[in-house]
Amino acid sequence: MDRETGRDHKQIHWYPGHMASATRELKQAWRHVDAVLEIADARIPIASRNPIFLQFQPQKPHLLLLSHADLADKEANKAWLEYFLNEKILAIASDLRESADIRFIRRRLLIFQKPLLEKAKKQGRIVRPLRVLVVGIPNTGKSTVINQLVGKRSASVEARPGVTRQQNWLRSGSELHLLDTPGILPLKMTGDEEAMCLAATGAIRDSILPLEEVALWLSKLMWDRYPAEMIKRYGQDDAHEQDVHLAFQNAAIRMGCQTSEGRADLTRFSGLLLDDFRNGRIGRITLEWPVMEQTSP
Repeated sequence: MDRETGRDHKQIHWYPGHMASATRELKQAWRHVDAVLEIADARIPIASRNPIFLQFQPQKPHLLLLSHADLADKEANKAWLEYFLNEKILAIASDLRESADIRFIRRRLLIFQKPLLEKAKKQGRIVRPLRVLVVGIPNTGKSTVINQLVGKRSASVEARPGVTRQQNWLRSGSELHLLDTPGILPLKMTGDEEAMCLAATGAIRDSILPLEEVALWLSKLMWDRYPAEMIKRYGQDDAHEQDVHLAFQNAAIRMGCQTSEGRADLTRFSGLLLDDFRNGRIGRITLEWPVMEQTSP
């Protein structure tokens, strides 16, 4: 329950019909794949993971790819990789625009193929490509990494959640077959902060949660953790230490977001702030830190 609004985000209807059917199809496809490539957002590594990707049996070799690492805090990236290492989860942080990162992802996946190669040789069979299930919640870069691995625009890529609507097998050279799947959000959230993280990064549609509420939450978090970046982008404002609402209004006015009466246009500024964050204009920002690094970035 949100203490300020009284709204229970767990009850928000954000689970479209295509996600429900995609979940059923995912369970059916599970037995036909050799490995899993899960895409999560480096800025929210916990909120952007769906537990359903780990629930199927038998377990498959699993690679967790933290996308948007170029938009995330460098120190946070290091801390998360250490965290997942301690959890015995194979994870890498990547900038999906960098060809070197894509080559590294490919090499890591092909390591999963070695046991299959050895088994095929012993049995005198032809080595088949590694079948990789590619999963992730919406807008984490799943289609982008597929297109980079395939080498052409095979999966739809848009800066809005829910573009991919069906499963699709794609070839990545002669060694990899990738199964692209629709982005699937968790059926339920663990709390209000998780909802805000997903909304701030664009993993859920902007129409699901009030835009101003999300932007205000994000503004407070960034003033608390990244004050230098906020000052550089939106100007000095001591008001944030006493009144986050006043600081939000002041920033809107300084950025030229005003009504015809001269008041702060908070709707317009909310869209501007979220767009700035999502595109890295404020700086490299991480919203979730591992427990061991939670006190300060």
